[in-house]
Amino acid sequence: MPNFHYKAVTRDGETDEGQMVGDSAAAIIARLQESGRIPILAEEVIAKGSPRARPRRRRKLRQKSARPNVTSFTQSLAALARSSVPLDRALQIMLDAESDPATLKLVTEVQASVRGGNALSSALEEQSGAFSTFHTSMIRAAEASGALSEGLDRLTDYLQRAQELRDKVLSALIYPAILAGVAGLSVIILLVYVIPQFRPIFDEMGSALPMATRITLTVSDFVASFGWIIAVAIVAVAAGLRRLWQRPDFRLRIDGLMLRVNAVGPLVQAIDTARFSRSLGTLLRNGVPLLSSLPIAHDTMSNRVMADTVAAATNDLREGGELSRSLHAAGVFPSLAIQLLKVGEESGTVDETMLRLADTYDREVETKIQRLLALLEPILIIGLGIVIAGIIMSVLIGIISINELPA
Repeated sequence: MPNFHYKAVTRDGETDEGQMVGDSAAAIIARLQESGRIPILAEEVIAKGSPRARPRRRRKLRQKSARPNVTSFTQSLAALARSSVPLDRALQIMLDAESDPATLKLVTEVQASVRGGNALSSALEEQSGAFSTFHTSMIRAAEASGALSEGLDRLTDYLQRAQELRDKVLSALIYPAILAGVAGLSVIILLVYVIPQFRPIFDEMGSALPMATRITLTVSDFVASFGWIIAVAIVAVAAGLRRLWQRPDFRLRIDGLMLRVNAVGPLVQAIDTARFSRSLGTLLRNGVPLLSSLPIAHDTMSNRVMADTVAAATNDLREGGELSRSLHAAGVFPSLAIQLLKVGEESGTVDETMLRLADTYDREVETKIQRLLALLEPILIIGLGIVIAGIIMSVLIGIISINELPA
């Protein structure tokens, strides 16, 4: 069974921290509650060799940064609220148990605001953008319904699933990025350090060199002489693209293009459908009205074409239209999502339908990523092999040509 790291508060108000073996985090929390302790955190201890260790290390690096750990804050507050601990007491317990300076500062400011008479949602809004509109809206709706504990539990579940989706996408990009980097470095080493070693031999041949060898030597000379210019040009292009990316019209064109590319379009579509569905379903489940939920769910999407479709559908809904019909007319959401949304509208269970849809597309994202990697990896490997083999063959052809010259 897996090993879990837990943090809890004893009956005396002291922090208890350690490790416990169990089937799941929920089982650990239940055992802590049975023993009279108030659970704050229960996380599985990931072994260094485990495939899941890499995302865990990324989370630790983020915790050491200047930004507060919003997910950890929400998880701890949800666990304390679930144990019927009053809000002010819960924040004090979190202060006593917290070790990260940025999160400690956050909890201190939130506690001061709450003690000043503000609601928790208002206190979070004051934290300079640390909490998203989605986050504060969820908590405000939970406060209005008098079910803060349930609202925090749903918010924690959303944050965990959203993080899992981000980790899947980032993990999928790591290997191709490393492979492309190694390929580029190998070609540069060949052109800058290996090919020049043959220059004295080939110079004696002059124009008798084969065309392939002359092209390779020319490219090698250019890279060796003007490599710094190439590096500066790459940085300048990257900076220019970054500025262009911030322009709404350019971003809209690129996002539209990505949806039309067969290799990546379905993946982008599935990722944003999962984000939209989970955001909307979680907000509706927490009691936020549909017209208020849609703009918030819109902000969680990354593809501007799909996000603009949601914005247009929101306007249609205000005028008495149907959400599923408006999204279907745009043609950028999967037909399965539209059909299930329509069923949810007819049965009055849009929140449950959206959450089930999010689970479906989370699994589809994972499948599509695996398929894309299965296609991308051999393309990169074969491409690297062709380039390196071409360079080596051009040199060998040149050397063979020397032996064929008349004495």
